[in-house]
Amino acid sequence: MRQQKQDWRAYQQSLKQRQKIIARSHTLKKGVLRGLAGGVLAALVIALAVTFAPRIKAAFDAPPAPSRQENPNRLTQDSLRGLLDPRTLAHLDHKKLQVTQGDKELTLTTTLDLELQALLINEFKRNIARKRGTPRYVAAVAVDPATGRILSMAGFSKEEDAENPSLEAAYPAASIFKIITASAATEKLGLTPRSTLSFNGGKYTLYKRQLNEKKNKYTNTISFRDSFAQSVNPVFGKLGALKLKKENLSGYAERFLFNQEIAFDLPVEKSTLAIGEDPYQWAEVACGFNRITRISPLHGALIGATAVTGGNIPAPYLVDSVVTAGGQELTVPRPPSLGQAVPQKVSSTLNELMQRTIRSGTARKSFAGYRRDPVLKNLTLGGKTGSISNKARDVRVDWFVGFAKENKTGRSMAIAVVVGHQAYIGTRASAYARKAITCYFSHPPESPRPHIADTQQAKTPNDS
Repeated sequence: MRQQKQDWRAYQQSLKQRQKIIARSHTLKKGVLRGLAGGVLAALVIALAVTFAPRIKAAFDAPPAPSRQENPNRLTQDSLRGLLDPRTLAHLDHKKLQVTQGDKELTLTTTLDLELQALLINEFKRNIARKRGTPRYVAAVAVDPATGRILSMAGFSKEEDAENPSLEAAYPAASIFKIITASAATEKLGLTPRSTLSFNGGKYTLYKRQLNEKKNKYTNTISFRDSFAQSVNPVFGKLGALKLKKENLSGYAERFLFNQEIAFDLPVEKSTLAIGEDPYQWAEVACGFNRITRISPLHGALIGATAVTGGNIPAPYLVDSVVTAGGQELTVPRPPSLGQAVPQKVSSTLNELMQRTIRSGTARKSFAGYRRDPVLKNLTLGGKTGSISNKARDVRVDWFVGFAKENKTGRSMAIAVVVGHQAYIGTRASAYARKAITCYFSHPPESPRPHIADTQQAKTPNDS
Protein backbone atom coordinates (compact mmCIF):
# COMPACT_ATOMS: atom_id res chain seq x y z
CA MET A 1 0.00 0.00 0.00
CA ARG A 2 2.86 2.36 0.93
CA GLN A 3 4.57 1.45 -2.33
CA GLN A 4 1.44 2.43 -4.32
CA LYS A 5 1.32 5.89 -2.67
CA GLN A 6 4.98 6.51 -3.50
CA ASP A 7 4.40 5.51 -7.13
CA TRP A 8 1.38 7.91 -7.30
CA ARG A 9 3.42 10.79 -5.90
CA ALA A 10 6.19 10.14 -8.39
CA TYR A 11 3.66 10.11 -11.20
CA GLN A 12 2.17 13.47 -10.09
CA GLN A 13 5.62 15.10 -9.85
CA SER A 14 6.59 13.91 -13.32
CA LEU A 15 3.27 15.26 -14.66
CA LYS A 16 3.91 18.73 -13.18
CA GLN A 17 7.43 18.81 -14.64
CA ARG A 18 6.05 17.93 -18.06
CA GLN A 19 3.44 20.79 -17.85
CA LYS A 20 6.19 23.29 -16.92
CA ILE A 21 8.25 22.20 -19.93
CA ILE A 22 5.23 22.63 -22.25
CA ALA A 23 4.46 26.10 -20.79
CA ARG A 24 8.07 27.23 -21.30
CA SER A 25 7.88 25.99 -24.88
CA HIS A 26 4.69 27.97 -25.56
CA THR A 27 6.19 31.12 -24.05
CA LEU A 28 9.27 30.76 -26.22
CA LYS A 29 7.13 30.34 -29.36
CA LYS A 30 5.08 33.45 -28.52
CA GLY A 31 8.24 35.48 -28.03
CA VAL A 32 9.62 34.34 -31.35
CA LEU A 33 6.34 35.17 -33.11
CA ARG A 34 6.17 38.60 -31.50
CA GLY A 35 9.70 39.32 -32.53
CA LEU A 36 9.00 38.29 -36.10
CA ALA A 37 5.80 40.41 -36.22
CA GLY A 38 7.63 43.44 -34.84
CA GLY A 39 10.36 43.06 -37.40
CA VAL A 40 7.89 42.79 -40.27
CA LEU A 41 5.96 45.86 -39.04
CA ALA A 42 9.14 47.90 -38.70
CA ALA A 43 10.20 46.91 -42.20
CA LEU A 44 6.77 47.87 -43.55
CA VAL A 45 6.90 51.32 -41.86
CA ILE A 46 10.36 51.96 -43.26
CA ALA A 47 9.22 50.96 -46.74
CA LEU A 48 6.17 53.23 -46.60
CA ALA A 49 8.23 56.14 -45.33
CA VAL A 50 10.75 55.75 -48.12
CA THR A 51 7.98 55.50 -50.71
CA PHE A 52 5.69 58.35 -49.60
CA ALA A 53 7.99 60.83 -47.85
CA PRO A 54 8.75 62.79 -51.05
CA ARG A 55 5.05 63.02 -51.87
CA ILE A 56 4.15 64.24 -48.36
CA LYS A 57 6.91 66.84 -48.47
CA ALA A 58 5.75 68.03 -51.88
CA ALA A 59 2.19 68.39 -50.60
CA PHE A 60 3.30 70.58 -47.69
CA ASP A 61 5.67 72.63 -49.84
CA ALA A 62 3.12 73.22 -52.62
CA PRO A 63 1.29 76.59 -52.64
CA PRO A 64 -2.41 76.46 -51.66
CA ALA A 65 -4.86 75.92 -54.48
CA PRO A 66 -6.44 79.17 -55.61
CA SER A 67 -9.95 79.65 -54.22
CA ARG A 68 -12.89 81.46 -55.75
CA GLN A 69 -12.58 84.28 -53.22
CA GLU A 70 -8.96 84.92 -54.17
CA ASN A 71 -9.91 86.02 -57.68
CA PRO A 72 -8.08 89.36 -57.95
CA ASN A 73 -10.91 90.85 -60.00
CA ARG A 74 -13.60 89.87 -57.52
CA LEU A 75 -14.56 91.14 -54.07
CA THR A 76 -17.03 89.11 -52.03
CA GLN A 77 -19.70 90.70 -49.88
CA ASP A 78 -18.03 89.16 -46.82
CA SER A 79 -14.76 90.87 -47.74
CA LEU A 80 -16.62 94.13 -48.23
CA ARG A 81 -18.01 93.94 -44.69
CA GLY A 82 -14.47 93.70 -43.40
CA LEU A 83 -13.48 96.91 -45.18
CA LEU A 84 -16.36 99.12 -44.06
CA ASP A 85 -16.87 100.72 -40.66
CA PRO A 86 -20.59 100.91 -39.72
CA ARG A 87 -19.92 104.04 -37.63
CA THR A 88 -18.38 105.89 -40.58
CA LEU A 89 -21.44 105.10 -42.67
CA ALA A 90 -24.02 106.05 -40.02
CA HIS A 91 -24.59 109.41 -41.73
CA LEU A 92 -22.23 109.64 -44.70
CA ASP A 93 -22.50 112.95 -46.56
CA HIS A 94 -20.39 112.17 -49.64
CA LYS A 95 -20.46 109.63 -52.43
CA LYS A 96 -17.02 108.01 -52.30
CA LEU A 97 -14.86 106.26 -49.71
CA GLN A 98 -11.17 105.37 -49.66
CA VAL A 99 -10.36 102.02 -48.02
CA THR A 100 -7.36 99.71 -47.82
CA GLN A 101 -7.36 95.96 -48.43
CA GLY A 102 -3.94 94.58 -47.57
CA ASP A 103 -1.58 96.59 -49.76
CA LYS A 104 -4.35 97.72 -52.12
CA GLU A 105 -5.91 101.17 -52.10
CA LEU A 106 -9.55 100.96 -53.16
CA THR A 107 -12.10 103.63 -54.04
CA LEU A 108 -15.69 102.73 -53.19
CA THR A 109 -18.59 104.60 -54.77
CA THR A 110 -21.88 104.33 -52.89
CA THR A 111 -25.45 104.18 -54.17
CA LEU A 112 -26.55 107.11 -52.00
CA ASP A 113 -28.78 109.80 -53.45
CA LEU A 114 -26.85 112.77 -52.07
CA GLU A 115 -29.78 115.21 -52.14
CA LEU A 116 -31.96 112.83 -50.15
CA GLN A 117 -29.10 111.94 -47.81
CA ALA A 118 -28.32 115.61 -47.15
CA LEU A 119 -31.97 116.37 -46.43
CA LEU A 120 -32.29 113.64 -43.80
CA ILE A 121 -28.95 114.41 -42.16
CA ASN A 122 -29.80 118.10 -41.88
CA GLU A 123 -33.30 117.38 -40.55
CA PHE A 124 -31.93 114.98 -37.95
CA LYS A 125 -29.17 117.35 -36.84
CA ARG A 126 -31.59 120.24 -36.53
CA ASN A 127 -33.96 118.28 -34.33
CA ILE A 128 -31.22 116.75 -32.19
CA ALA A 129 -29.96 120.27 -31.44
CA ARG A 130 -33.34 121.33 -30.07
CA LYS A 131 -33.72 122.06 -26.38
CA ARG A 132 -37.24 120.65 -26.42
CA GLY A 133 -38.47 117.67 -28.41
CA THR A 134 -34.99 116.32 -29.08
CA PRO A 135 -35.04 112.56 -29.80
CA ARG A 136 -32.97 109.91 -28.03
CA TYR A 137 -32.30 108.43 -31.45
CA VAL A 138 -33.49 108.79 -35.03
CA ALA A 139 -32.70 106.75 -38.14
CA ALA A 140 -33.96 106.28 -41.67
CA VAL A 141 -33.25 103.94 -44.58
CA ALA A 142 -34.59 104.41 -48.11
CA VAL A 143 -34.22 101.74 -50.79
CA ASP A 144 -35.06 101.41 -54.47
CA PRO A 145 -37.41 98.38 -54.47
CA ALA A 146 -36.64 97.53 -58.09
CA THR A 147 -32.88 97.20 -57.63
CA GLY A 148 -32.11 97.08 -53.90
CA ARG A 149 -29.96 100.24 -54.13
CA ILE A 150 -29.73 102.06 -50.81
CA LEU A 151 -30.82 105.62 -51.55
CA SER A 152 -30.29 106.93 -48.04
CA MET A 153 -29.03 105.60 -44.73
CA ALA A 154 -28.76 108.13 -41.94
CA GLY A 155 -29.00 107.95 -38.19
CA PHE A 156 -27.97 109.52 -34.90
CA SER A 157 -28.19 108.10 -31.40
CA LYS A 158 -27.43 109.24 -27.86
CA GLU A 159 -27.13 105.62 -26.74
CA GLU A 160 -23.53 104.91 -25.75
CA ASP A 161 -23.24 101.53 -27.50
CA ALA A 162 -24.85 102.60 -30.80
CA GLU A 163 -22.66 102.22 -33.90
CA ASN A 164 -25.11 102.61 -36.77
CA PRO A 165 -28.76 103.06 -35.72
CA SER A 166 -29.99 102.17 -39.21
CA LEU A 167 -28.61 98.63 -38.95
CA GLU A 168 -29.41 97.84 -35.33
CA ALA A 169 -32.48 95.78 -34.41
CA ALA A 170 -32.74 97.62 -31.11
CA TYR A 171 -36.24 98.99 -31.62
CA PRO A 172 -39.58 97.30 -30.82
CA ALA A 173 -41.44 96.72 -34.08
CA ALA A 174 -44.77 97.74 -32.52
CA SER A 175 -47.61 97.84 -35.09
CA ILE A 176 -45.21 97.46 -38.03
CA PHE A 177 -45.66 93.72 -37.42
CA LYS A 178 -49.29 94.12 -38.51
CA ILE A 179 -47.89 94.04 -42.07
CA ILE A 180 -46.79 90.44 -41.48
CA THR A 181 -50.07 89.52 -39.76
CA ALA A 182 -52.08 91.09 -42.59
CA SER A 183 -50.08 89.08 -45.14
CA ALA A 184 -50.80 85.83 -43.31
CA ALA A 185 -54.50 86.68 -42.88
CA THR A 186 -54.82 87.50 -46.58
CA GLU A 187 -53.20 84.30 -47.81
CA LYS A 188 -54.28 81.82 -45.14
CA LEU A 189 -57.71 83.15 -44.16
CA GLY A 190 -58.73 84.60 -47.51
CA LEU A 191 -59.40 88.09 -46.14
CA THR A 192 -59.87 90.93 -48.62
CA PRO A 193 -59.57 94.66 -47.90
CA ARG A 194 -63.36 94.87 -47.56
CA SER A 195 -63.81 91.81 -45.33
CA THR A 196 -65.82 92.69 -42.21
CA LEU A 197 -64.30 92.07 -38.78
CA SER A 198 -65.45 92.89 -35.26
CA PHE A 199 -64.04 93.88 -31.89
CA ASN A 200 -65.13 94.93 -28.42
CA GLY A 201 -63.57 97.65 -26.30
CA GLY A 202 -60.96 100.20 -27.29
CA LYS A 203 -59.01 100.21 -30.54
CA TYR A 204 -55.60 100.50 -28.94
CA THR A 205 -55.97 98.21 -25.91
CA LEU A 206 -55.47 94.45 -25.77
CA TYR A 207 -57.17 92.70 -22.86
CA LYS A 208 -57.85 88.99 -22.71
CA ARG A 209 -61.57 89.68 -22.58
CA GLN A 210 -61.25 91.28 -26.04
CA LEU A 211 -59.99 88.03 -27.56
CA ASN A 212 -63.26 86.23 -28.22
CA GLU A 213 -65.90 86.20 -30.93
CA LYS A 214 -68.83 87.01 -28.65
CA LYS A 215 -70.99 89.82 -29.98
CA ASN A 216 -73.24 92.17 -28.05
CA LYS A 217 -74.79 95.59 -28.50
CA TYR A 218 -71.38 97.19 -27.86
CA THR A 219 -69.56 95.20 -30.55
CA ASN A 220 -67.93 97.30 -33.28
CA THR A 221 -67.62 96.19 -36.90
CA ILE A 222 -64.85 97.39 -39.19
CA SER A 223 -63.38 96.48 -42.58
CA PHE A 224 -60.04 94.72 -42.80
CA ARG A 225 -58.43 97.71 -44.55
CA ASP A 226 -59.70 100.17 -41.93
CA SER A 227 -58.60 97.95 -39.05
CA PHE A 228 -55.12 98.00 -40.61
CA ALA A 229 -55.16 101.72 -41.40
CA GLN A 230 -56.37 102.62 -37.91
CA SER A 231 -54.13 99.96 -36.31
CA VAL A 232 -56.89 98.31 -34.28
CA ASN A 233 -55.19 96.02 -31.77
CA PRO A 234 -58.08 93.71 -30.76
CA VAL A 235 -58.87 92.87 -34.41
CA PHE A 236 -55.29 91.81 -35.11
CA GLY A 237 -55.00 90.23 -31.67
CA LYS A 238 -57.98 87.98 -32.41
CA LEU A 239 -56.59 87.06 -35.82
CA GLY A 240 -53.38 85.95 -34.13
CA ALA A 241 -54.84 84.16 -31.10
CA LEU A 242 -57.88 82.50 -32.68
CA LYS A 243 -57.08 82.05 -36.37
CA LEU A 244 -53.41 82.23 -37.35
CA LYS A 245 -51.87 80.97 -34.11
CA LYS A 246 -48.20 80.24 -33.51
CA GLU A 247 -47.41 78.26 -36.66
CA ASN A 248 -48.58 80.86 -39.16
CA LEU A 249 -47.28 83.87 -37.22
CA SER A 250 -43.79 82.40 -36.93
CA GLY A 251 -43.88 81.03 -40.49
CA TYR A 252 -44.76 84.37 -42.10
CA ALA A 253 -42.28 86.19 -39.87
CA GLU A 254 -39.60 83.87 -41.22
CA ARG A 255 -40.69 84.65 -44.77
CA PHE A 256 -40.13 88.33 -43.98
CA LEU A 257 -36.62 87.53 -42.64
CA PHE A 258 -37.19 87.70 -38.89
CA ASN A 259 -34.53 85.75 -36.94
CA GLN A 260 -32.41 85.54 -40.11
CA GLU A 261 -29.27 87.13 -41.47
CA ILE A 262 -29.83 89.86 -44.05
CA ALA A 263 -27.17 89.81 -46.78
CA PHE A 264 -25.80 93.34 -47.04
CA ASP A 265 -22.53 95.23 -47.52
CA LEU A 266 -22.44 95.97 -43.78
CA PRO A 267 -23.33 93.73 -40.83
CA VAL A 268 -27.05 93.99 -40.01
CA GLU A 269 -28.33 92.94 -36.61
CA LYS A 270 -30.95 90.19 -36.81
CA SER A 271 -34.55 91.24 -36.30
CA THR A 272 -36.02 89.08 -33.55
CA LEU A 273 -39.31 87.31 -32.93
CA ALA A 274 -39.97 85.02 -29.96
CA ILE A 275 -43.30 83.24 -29.71
CA GLY A 276 -44.38 80.64 -27.16
CA GLU A 277 -47.47 78.52 -26.53
CA ASP A 278 -49.72 81.11 -24.88
CA PRO A 279 -52.59 82.32 -27.15
CA TYR A 280 -52.52 85.73 -25.46
CA GLN A 281 -48.88 86.08 -26.51
CA TRP A 282 -49.91 85.17 -30.06
CA ALA A 283 -52.32 88.10 -29.88
CA GLU A 284 -49.57 90.41 -28.60
CA VAL A 285 -47.24 89.37 -31.41
CA ALA A 286 -49.91 89.64 -34.12
CA CYS A 287 -50.81 93.24 -33.29
CA GLY A 288 -47.32 94.36 -32.21
CA PHE A 289 -48.38 94.94 -28.61
CA ASN A 290 -45.03 93.82 -27.13
CA ARG A 291 -41.42 94.97 -26.77
CA ILE A 292 -39.79 91.65 -27.67
CA THR A 293 -40.34 91.72 -31.45
CA ARG A 294 -37.59 94.00 -32.77
CA ILE A 295 -36.45 95.18 -36.18
CA SER A 296 -33.85 97.45 -37.75
CA PRO A 297 -34.72 100.39 -40.04
CA LEU A 298 -33.01 98.60 -42.94
CA HIS A 299 -35.25 95.59 -42.42
CA GLY A 300 -38.27 97.87 -42.14
CA ALA A 301 -37.52 99.41 -45.54
CA LEU A 302 -37.28 95.95 -47.12
CA ILE A 303 -40.64 94.98 -45.60
CA GLY A 304 -42.19 98.15 -47.03
CA ALA A 305 -40.74 97.34 -50.45
CA THR A 306 -42.72 94.10 -50.74
CA ALA A 307 -45.91 96.10 -51.30
CA VAL A 308 -44.58 97.38 -54.65
CA THR A 309 -42.44 94.44 -55.81
CA GLY A 310 -45.14 91.81 -56.00
CA GLY A 311 -43.97 90.34 -52.70
CA ASN A 312 -40.28 90.08 -53.56
CA ILE A 313 -37.72 91.21 -50.97
CA PRO A 314 -35.00 93.15 -52.80
CA ALA A 315 -31.37 92.39 -52.00
CA PRO A 316 -30.02 95.68 -50.57
CA TYR A 317 -26.60 97.04 -51.47
CA LEU A 318 -24.75 100.25 -50.62
CA VAL A 319 -21.51 99.94 -52.62
CA ASP A 320 -22.05 100.69 -56.30
CA SER A 321 -18.49 100.15 -57.51
CA VAL A 322 -15.01 99.26 -56.27
CA VAL A 323 -11.97 100.52 -58.20
CA THR A 324 -8.28 99.90 -57.50
CA ALA A 325 -5.61 102.61 -57.54
CA GLY A 326 -4.68 101.39 -61.02
CA GLY A 327 -8.20 101.97 -62.31
CA GLN A 328 -9.33 98.33 -62.38
CA GLU A 329 -12.94 97.78 -61.33
CA LEU A 330 -13.64 94.82 -59.04
CA THR A 331 -16.92 92.93 -59.28
CA VAL A 332 -19.00 92.31 -56.16
CA PRO A 333 -21.49 89.48 -56.86
CA ARG A 334 -24.73 89.79 -54.91
CA PRO A 335 -27.97 87.81 -54.70
CA PRO A 336 -30.67 89.05 -57.10
CA SER A 337 -33.26 88.80 -54.32
CA LEU A 338 -33.64 87.82 -50.68
CA GLY A 339 -36.70 85.74 -51.49
CA GLN A 340 -40.39 85.92 -52.32
CA ALA A 341 -42.10 86.79 -49.03
CA VAL A 342 -45.67 86.60 -50.36
CA PRO A 343 -47.44 86.06 -53.71
CA GLN A 344 -48.38 88.92 -56.02
CA LYS A 345 -52.02 88.85 -54.88
CA VAL A 346 -51.05 89.31 -51.23
CA SER A 347 -48.65 92.10 -52.18
CA SER A 348 -51.48 93.91 -53.97
CA THR A 349 -53.65 93.65 -50.86
CA LEU A 350 -50.83 95.05 -48.71
CA ASN A 351 -50.49 97.91 -51.16
CA GLU A 352 -54.17 98.78 -50.77
CA LEU A 353 -54.10 98.49 -46.96
CA MET A 354 -51.06 100.76 -46.75
CA GLN A 355 -52.63 103.34 -49.07
CA ARG A 356 -55.58 103.45 -46.69
CA THR A 357 -53.23 104.33 -43.81
CA ILE A 358 -52.10 107.47 -45.68
CA ARG A 359 -55.58 108.55 -46.76
CA SER A 360 -57.63 107.99 -43.62
CA GLY A 361 -55.53 106.12 -41.09
CA THR A 362 -52.83 106.85 -38.54
CA ALA A 363 -50.57 108.69 -41.06
CA ARG A 364 -53.27 111.00 -42.46
CA LYS A 365 -52.15 114.08 -40.48
CA SER A 366 -48.55 113.85 -41.62
CA PHE A 367 -49.66 113.44 -45.25
CA ALA A 368 -52.55 115.90 -45.13
CA GLY A 369 -53.08 117.68 -48.46
CA TYR A 370 -50.75 115.35 -50.39
CA ARG A 371 -53.19 115.21 -53.31
CA ARG A 372 -52.66 118.94 -53.84
CA ASP A 373 -48.89 118.79 -53.45
CA PRO A 374 -47.06 119.40 -56.78
CA VAL A 375 -44.83 116.36 -56.21
CA LEU A 376 -46.87 113.99 -54.07
CA LYS A 377 -50.01 114.25 -56.22
CA ASN A 378 -48.20 112.25 -58.91
CA LEU A 379 -47.43 109.37 -56.57
CA THR A 380 -49.16 106.37 -55.06
CA LEU A 381 -48.36 106.46 -51.35
CA GLY A 382 -48.67 103.76 -48.70
CA GLY A 383 -47.45 103.18 -45.19
CA LYS A 384 -47.82 101.75 -41.72
CA THR A 385 -47.16 103.51 -38.44
CA GLY A 386 -46.28 102.02 -35.09
CA SER A 387 -45.62 103.35 -31.61
CA ILE A 388 -44.87 101.91 -28.18
CA SER A 389 -43.04 103.04 -25.04
CA ASN A 390 -39.85 101.36 -23.93
CA LYS A 391 -39.76 99.37 -20.69
CA ALA A 392 -38.50 102.34 -18.66
CA ARG A 393 -41.21 104.51 -20.24
CA ASP A 394 -38.76 107.32 -20.88
CA VAL A 395 -38.71 106.82 -24.67
CA ARG A 396 -41.67 106.64 -27.05
CA VAL A 397 -40.70 104.55 -30.09
CA ASP A 398 -42.30 105.95 -33.25
CA TRP A 399 -42.21 104.13 -36.63
CA PHE A 400 -43.15 104.74 -40.23
CA VAL A 401 -42.64 102.06 -42.89
CA GLY A 402 -43.95 102.75 -46.35
CA PHE A 403 -43.52 103.28 -50.07
CA ALA A 404 -44.03 105.80 -52.84
CA LYS A 405 -44.45 104.99 -56.53
CA GLU A 406 -44.54 107.41 -59.44
CA ASN A 407 -47.71 106.79 -61.42
CA LYS A 408 -46.33 107.57 -64.89
CA THR A 409 -42.86 106.03 -64.73
CA GLY A 410 -43.21 103.31 -62.09
CA ARG A 411 -40.17 104.68 -60.28
CA SER A 412 -40.47 103.82 -56.59
CA MET A 413 -38.94 104.13 -53.16
CA ALA A 414 -39.46 102.26 -49.90
CA ILE A 415 -38.57 103.92 -46.61
CA ALA A 416 -38.43 103.18 -42.90
CA VAL A 417 -37.99 105.83 -40.21
CA VAL A 418 -37.74 105.28 -36.45
CA VAL A 419 -37.66 108.02 -33.81
CA GLY A 420 -37.12 107.62 -30.08
CA HIS A 421 -39.04 110.56 -28.58
CA GLN A 422 -38.19 111.60 -25.04
CA ALA A 423 -40.19 113.81 -22.65
CA TYR A 424 -41.66 115.82 -25.53
CA ILE A 425 -42.82 114.52 -28.90
CA GLY A 426 -40.80 116.16 -31.66
CA THR A 427 -40.95 115.53 -35.41
CA ARG A 428 -42.77 112.29 -36.07
CA ALA A 429 -41.42 109.44 -38.17
CA SER A 430 -44.19 109.86 -40.77
CA ALA A 431 -43.34 113.57 -41.13
CA TYR A 432 -39.69 112.72 -41.87
CA ALA A 433 -40.91 110.16 -44.41
CA ARG A 434 -43.06 112.74 -46.20
CA LYS A 435 -40.09 115.12 -46.52
CA ALA A 436 -37.86 112.33 -47.79
CA ILE A 437 -40.39 111.18 -50.40
CA THR A 438 -40.94 114.74 -51.61
CA CYS A 439 -37.19 115.33 -51.91
CA TYR A 440 -36.47 112.13 -53.80
CA PHE A 441 -39.20 112.58 -56.40
CA SER A 442 -38.39 116.27 -56.89
CA HIS A 443 -35.26 115.54 -58.94
CA PRO A 444 -34.46 113.16 -61.81
CA PRO A 445 -33.28 109.68 -60.82
CA GLU A 446 -29.74 108.46 -61.19
CA SER A 447 -29.29 105.57 -63.60
CA PRO A 448 -28.53 102.45 -61.55
CA ARG A 449 -25.44 100.51 -62.54
CA PRO A 450 -25.99 96.81 -63.31
CA HIS A 451 -24.40 94.50 -60.77
CA ILE A 452 -23.45 90.84 -61.06
CA ALA A 453 -25.98 88.56 -59.39
CA ASP A 454 -24.76 85.59 -57.39
CA THR A 455 -27.74 83.32 -57.93
CA GLN A 456 -26.44 80.69 -55.49
CA GLN A 457 -27.05 83.07 -52.59
CA ALA A 458 -30.67 83.80 -53.45
CA LYS A 459 -33.39 81.90 -51.57
CA THR A 460 -37.14 81.73 -51.74
CA PRO A 461 -39.40 80.82 -48.79
CA ASN A 462 -39.55 77.22 -50.05
CA ASP A 463 -35.77 76.75 -50.21
CA SER A 464 -34.16 74.56 -47.61
